[in-house]
Amino acid sequence: MSKTNISAKSTLIEAFNEYEKSQFWSKNTRRTYRKNVIYMSEYMLNQGLNPVLENIDYEFVKIWENDQRKQGYSPRTIKQHQATMQSMFTHYNRLGVINGNPFAALKITDSNKQKHHSRALNIIELYQVYKAAFELQERGVNVLVPTLIDMFTALRVTSLEKLTVRSVSTTMNGLVYEFDPKKDRVKEDKLLDQYLEEGDKHTDNSPNSKNKDFFIPLPPKLMKLLTQYTEHMEPNDALLYGLRGKPLINKQMNYIIDKVCEHLGWIKVEYEQPENKENHNHAKEKGRRNKIIRKTEKYFTPHGLRYTLSTLFHEMGVSDDAIRFLLGHSRYELGALQHYILSDAKYIKEIRAAQVILETLFETAMELESNYNITLDLEEIFDEVPKVYSNQLKNKNYINLFKEHLVKYAFAALQQKILKESGNNHSDYFTFKLIILHLKHQNFIIRLLWRSKGIFHMLQCLISKLMECTQCHTISRIQCLCTRQLIFT
Repeated sequence: MSKTNISAKSTLIEAFNEYEKSQFWSKNTRRTYRKNVIYMSEYMLNQGLNPVLENIDYEFVKIWENDQRKQGYSPRTIKQHQATMQSMFTHYNRLGVINGNPFAALKITDSNKQKHHSRALNIIELYQVYKAAFELQERGVNVLVPTLIDMFTALRVTSLEKLTVRSVSTTMNGLVYEFDPKKDRVKEDKLLDQYLEEGDKHTDNSPNSKNKDFFIPLPPKLMKLLTQYTEHMEPNDALLYGLRGKPLINKQMNYIIDKVCEHLGWIKVEYEQPENKENHNHAKEKGRRNKIIRKTEKYFTPHGLRYTLSTLFHEMGVSDDAIRFLLGHSRYELGALQHYILSDAKYIKEIRAAQVILETLFETAMELESNYNITLDLEEIFDEVPKVYSNQLKNKNYINLFKEHLVKYAFAALQQKILKESGNNHSDYFTFKLIILHLKHQNFIIRLLWRSKGIFHMLQCLISKLMECTQCHTISRIQCLCTRQLIFT
C-alpha cells in the first residue's frame, strides 16, 4: 500500500492536491478536475458541511445530483462533475483512506437526450444559407465572412474566435492558426491559481483536441474575398466580428446564425405588446420591447455546420481521415505546423477539392437564379457530385468542365420550358446525368431562342458571364491561361 498523508478528515482540496501529483494529465485536464473539486467544496460549505472526505456518502451524492439539475446543469455537465469525484474517490478507496465510492453508484440519466446539438442541413438548405449571407451583407448586415468561413471550414466557435488577420495565408490558400499557450489561457486560471501551492501554478495552457495548431484550406472565391476584406487591417486584428462590429466572442457567432435563420424564416421573431399605455411609454423610452423567438424545425446553430459539412463531404466521397482532419479529430499528436501541413497534404487536397465543388455549385446556382431566374435542381445535381469529386482529385482543372456542364444543364432546362410553353412536347425528360445527349440539340436551341430577342440576349449573357475558368476567369471561346485549352467550343 502506498504511503499518503491524506485521511478521511482531509479536505477535498488537500486530497486533490496530492492525488493529481500521481496522475499524468495535461494541464487542461488538471484545470478542469480542480475546478470541479472547488465547486464541490463550495457546495458543501453552502450546505453547512465541512468539505472533507468523510462527509460524503451516497445520500449526500443523490441530493447533490438533484440540486445540480434544479440549478439548470445539463446531464452531460453533471456526469463530468461526477467523473472527477469518482476518479479521486476510487484512488483513495484503493489506498484504504476511505471505504467505498458513493459516486460510482450514482446513475445519471437524460430523458431528453438528443444525438446532436443541432441538425445537419441538406444541400439545398446549405445553398439557401449561402445565398442568405450575401443578401444580408448587401443590406448592411455583416454576416458574410463569418458565415462563409464557418460553412467551408466547420471550425468550432472557439477556434473562429481565435483567428486573426495573420491567420489568412495567401501562400497556402487557407487559414493557419498557431497555438500560443500564453495567450490561450482559460478564464478560470485566476480562480484556480489561488488553490495551488507555490511552484505548481500553471503559466501556460497545453494543446489538446480543441487547443492546437491547425491549417484549413479555403476555396478560391472565399480566399479572394478574404484578401480584399483584410486589405486595410493589421496582422494582429481579429479576423471575425459580430453583428455590432466587435470581435467575435461569447455568443456572437450564434447571433449571426440566428440572423441568417431569421432572414430565411427558420426562426420567427415577435415582440410583446405592452399591457397598458404606461408600459408602452416606458418601453418606448428604453427603445426596446421583450423579444419572443420561435424556432422552426429548420433552425440550426453554428455547430450544425460541422455536422453539415462532414455529412456532405462523406456523401461526396471524402475519406474519413480527411474529414477527421477537417474537424480536428486527429488520431495523433501534432508536430511543427509546417511538418503537419506536409504530412497531411493528401487530406488537404481532398478537402480543397470538395470545397471548390461546393463553392462552384453555389456560385453558379446563385448567378443563374438571381440574374436569369433559372433554378438548378441541386438535389439531382448532388447525386452526381461524387463522380465530380473523383475527377477533381485527378485533375484540379476539372472544375471548369463541371461549371460548363452546369450551364449546359440550365440550357437544357430552359429548352424544355420553352417547348412546353409553346405546346411542343417532343423534348424528352432529362436529368443532369444525360446532359451530353442534349449537345446535339444545341443548334436547335439557338435557332429557337433567336425568335425571342430578349431570351437570345439572355443566352449570350449566360455564355459570356458563366462560361469562364474558375481559376484565371478567362471568358468562353478564349484560350484559358490555366489549361491552355478552349473552355467552350
